[in-house]
Amino acid sequence: AAIEAGYPHVTAPLKLERGDVEAGFASAPNRIKGRMVIGGQDHMYLEGQIAFAIPGEDDEVVVHCSTQHPSEAQHMVAHVLGVPSNAVVVNVRRMGGGFGGKESQMNIFAAVAALAAKKWNRAVKIRPDRDQDMTATGKRHDFVVDYDVAFDDKGRIEAVGGSFAARCGYSSDLSGPVTDRALFHADNAYFYPHVRLESRPMKTNTVSNTAFRGFGGPQGVIVAERMIEEIAYATGQDPLDVRKANFYGGEGRDLTPYHQQVTDNILDRLVGELEQ
Repeated sequence: AAIEAGYPHVTAPLKLERGDVEAGFASAPNRIKGRMVIGGQDHMYLEGQIAFAIPGEDDEVVVHCSTQHPSEAQHMVAHVLGVPSNAVVVNVRRMGGGFGGKESQMNIFAAVAALAAKKWNRAVKIRPDRDQDMTATGKRHDFVVDYDVAFDDKGRIEAVGGSFAARCGYSSDLSGPVTDRALFHADNAYFYPHVRLESRPMKTNTVSNTAFRGFGGPQGVIVAERMIEEIAYATGQDPLDVRKANFYGGEGRDLTPYHQQVTDNILDRLVGELEQ
């Protein structure tokens, strides 16, 4: 819906390209185009968000909060209060679970508690209940991925194109590195001779999605595996045989879409031993 409405990106998109994708599509005997819709999840940490702010002398404030990123909480509280970062002390007793949900999303609770503490010069605790927490905080990015894969009659991939659109929410948060990483994992373990992958970090009128364990990696990997499965069905092969045919290999089949050489590659031997 954001794409159709012409919404902007919340951060700069990324493109990874190697080889000649159009030539690869033109020369391959088989081609499959598809769309994969990948849902998000809530972090569902054991303990919800919480922040407890105690005002001190002059600009000082002490904040106890459940955060994965104490220095970010310190900087954000300082920005909101308009004070130097060294006036803010952040203590973390425990997290009670994070998984990415307390990496940046706790900032709003820490900042609001600190703002109220300084305004009224008294200790302030903010502890949203679970449904308020889930309504207000960002989640794993859901993606809509359009993929295009060309392959020979044996199932070996010749060319791949992919557009990775993500629901990022109303602000950038960590959507840039999350959508970048989806592209970095979009090959999983497979060599794409010709490849063009593009991210679309879409602004949407929903909560600002954030870090979640895997950080874009699972969304990239699952598309690679979907393409392998599609090729297996199309060629009537065991998907494991298609996977093995497309693994990164020696010279000429060892360069990722981001132009890094794959070295110390033991995957083919490892999978062979597991299969045996």
